[in-house]
Amino acid sequence: MSSLKFTVPLLLLVFAAMLSAVNLLYHVPQAEQVAQEDSRKRLAQELSRLQSTLEYLLLKGDVESAQYEIAVLAHNHDVIVAALTDEHGRVSTATRRAWLGRPIAEVLPQIGLEQVTAALQQRRAGIEIGPGGSSLLGHAAVLIGRERDELRPSRSGGLLLAYDLARYKAEAREQVLQQALYWAGWVTALALVMWAVFHFLLTRRTARLMRAAEQLAAGRLDVRSGLRGDDELGRLGRAFDAMALQVAETQTRLREDLAERSRVQRELEASDERLQQILNNSTAVIFARDAEGRFLFVNRQWERVFGMKSIDVVGRLDEHVRGEQRAQAYRGNDQQVLDRNETMEFEETLPLADGLHTYISIKFPLHDADGAAYGVCGIATDITERQRAAKALRASEASYRAIFDAAEDAIFVHDIDTAAIVDVNAKACEAFGYRREEMLALSIADLSSGEPPYTQADAMRHFARAAAGESMALDWHGRTRSGELRWYEVFGKRVTIDGRARLLTLARDITERKRAQAELARQRESSYQREKLAALGSLLAGVAHELNNPLSVVVARAVLLEEQGNLKTQLAASKIRSAAERCARIVRTFLAMARQQPPQRGPVAINDVIAAALDIAGYALRASGITVQLALADDVPPIHADADQLHQVLLNLIINAQQSLQDQAGARRVRIASHFERATQRLVVTVRDNGPGVPEALHARVFEPYFTTKPTGMGTGVGLAVSQGIVEAHGGSLTVETPDEGGAAFVITLPAGAVRDDDDAALPLRPQDALTRTVLVVDDEEEIRETLAEILTRARHRVVTAASGREALDRLAAQRCDVIFADMRMPDLDGRALYREIEQRWPGLAARVVFITGDMLTATLREFVAASGRPLIEKPFLPSDVRRMVIELAA
Repeated sequence: MSSLKFTVPLLLLVFAAMLSAVNLLYHVPQAEQVAQEDSRKRLAQELSRLQSTLEYLLLKGDVESAQYEIAVLAHNHDVIVAALTDEHGRVSTATRRAWLGRPIAEVLPQIGLEQVTAALQQRRAGIEIGPGGSSLLGHAAVLIGRERDELRPSRSGGLLLAYDLARYKAEAREQVLQQALYWAGWVTALALVMWAVFHFLLTRRTARLMRAAEQLAAGRLDVRSGLRGDDELGRLGRAFDAMALQVAETQTRLREDLAERSRVQRELEASDERLQQILNNSTAVIFARDAEGRFLFVNRQWERVFGMKSIDVVGRLDEHVRGEQRAQAYRGNDQQVLDRNETMEFEETLPLADGLHTYISIKFPLHDADGAAYGVCGIATDITERQRAAKALRASEASYRAIFDAAEDAIFVHDIDTAAIVDVNAKACEAFGYRREEMLALSIADLSSGEPPYTQADAMRHFARAAAGESMALDWHGRTRSGELRWYEVFGKRVTIDGRARLLTLARDITERKRAQAELARQRESSYQREKLAALGSLLAGVAHELNNPLSVVVARAVLLEEQGNLKTQLAASKIRSAAERCARIVRTFLAMARQQPPQRGPVAINDVIAAALDIAGYALRASGITVQLALADDVPPIHADADQLHQVLLNLIINAQQSLQDQAGARRVRIASHFERATQRLVVTVRDNGPGVPEALHARVFEPYFTTKPTGMGTGVGLAVSQGIVEAHGGSLTVETPDEGGAAFVITLPAGAVRDDDDAALPLRPQDALTRTVLVVDDEEEIRETLAEILTRARHRVVTAASGREALDRLAAQRCDVIFADMRMPDLDGRALYREIEQRWPGLAARVVFITGDMLTATLREFVAASGRPLIEKPFLPSDVRRMVIELAA
């Protein structure tokens, strides 16, 4: 408070000094102006008086008096100089004698009064302030007369009167200064009085309060003033003490608040820093402008795009930064955001150095504390590349769709999770017979055959592996809208379409390929079977040849015994002949199966074909414990067919029945029946067993190539397909039925049609046939030669034998023969070579050659016999066949 007792008086002293300064600065110029105006008035009066006096004196010609009037002015302290000039501008009288007779223009510059020279020369009247404002210059014209022309002006001169103005101004300043000092003295006295009052009445108590306040300000929250009394300082002291207490409490809270605020501030600064980093590191252009378009903020991406620094942009209007035209393009969008007071999205274009860019700008209003929108913040993302990519994608999608729809394979796009169809191409719709909308509503089950492994569950397993990244390739049995079952080659792969994982499958119709493959496989199997049969045929040829020779002897001898012996011998011979003939039939059947010759149709008794098939399969049936029941009708007419092919069909059906009964418990039966339906003129043969049968669902499939219900290794799946083909080639049908009592029944139906009998009836023996003939028998087997010789000898023919072809040629060269029986297989010179030698040597005898053989499997032998046109007797032969042949050739 000690400063207060000095401060207040000092303030009063300063006030006094300022008051004095104001007086000096304001009142001095004013007083000088007043002094100047007073001097001007006096000068004007003096100049007027002097002008009139001088004119009067000079008009009267009293020059001396006039000079006296001027000279008197030299004693006037107010006059600096006074001068009178004649009509030539020369000084005629003046307060300064040195000027007399001199031009006024020459002397005035000596005292710095050249400014009135022109006025004097021009005889103008006026008052002017002299140089520096220290004098007043009065000038006027004075009329001058001549002595002889009293009171008549004949010329004019000039009057100059200069007043001293500096003295009056100095007096005015001095007066103002005295007044200022007077008042300053009074103010100083007042300051001294106030200092005394403050010191004795206020300073000590106030100093105490000040010290307490200073200590409180220094942080001592427990300090108190301790002032007493009811006056203002006492009350102020008590108020200060209360305030100190409150300050202490407040300070404590404030420190806590400051600590919390400091923490919040640090977090806020960290948050601001993070926000700043986010904004500056964002790839989007971010900016803020106020309602007038003045930039408030731009991030680094904005700086990079526009090539300007934030410091050069913030605070400036957009039109000043980017130009009026460009700013105008965005101002309308900003105004919409402000008017609607909501977030809006715009597509804005921006010309940059590398071309026109397109931005998606999300703009939202910025609000102040009162909620009023004061600006717009924009976040702009460059979508130029995205648009280009979208354009390229649209072009790619168009190309994809064109390729997709133009593909020759059926293409399906499936959902990766459910395998639902989400897209198909035109080929898929065409292949399955559905419209696209219908296809999208179908499941895989609707396009499958439904039979394992071609069901919905099977498809889902394949799709699961494809979804896991494996490649999918399989053959699928599908069903079209019409119900037709077709085969498809399916390839599947996981792909990404429109950013989503999908399963792409391509289905190619391979039904015809499957059929071709089946046909090729059937042909391959047929070729394989032919190769096996060819090998079997070669074996059978040797076996048949070896069997036929002894069988021929047995059959022929048995027949001879029947013809010559007694009754008991005839019965025994008959049994021998029957057994031998059965053996011969079996051999012939094997040979017929092994021949694989082109179909040759002729009259066929179907019951004989059935019997021949049972001869082959009979032992296998008996060995399997199978009972064969026959129900063959007697009225079954012959049909025009290939006996060997029908034999193959029936043998296949019997073997299938035998194999199906192998695991059958209890009685095992195979029933073969034949009958003739006169109404339809069709012959029906049924092969039925009491085995497990064929399920109804497989009735059509059992005739498909390579489909079999037999265990692995027991069937190829081609037997029934081939059998059906043979039967249908004969104009008939082969079907399967399931009887009520169980088992399976295969039914063959064949047309009965007209049958041509190509065989000539046996010629009856005529009397001339009993003539004796010379017969040459050529065979390398002695038993055959002897048997033939005995047969022919008993027919009263002369017989010549030869064991080889060369021996036969010697015999023919020595004697003439009517008939020649030649075996086809002989060492040295066989039957073919012998025939060619006969043709060359004895052409006439070639027509009398009869070939004998037990092997017609060899294709070259069959071709040779057919080419030669000669008759053939197959072993084993009957005596009647031999005798008839001699009669026919010798006739």
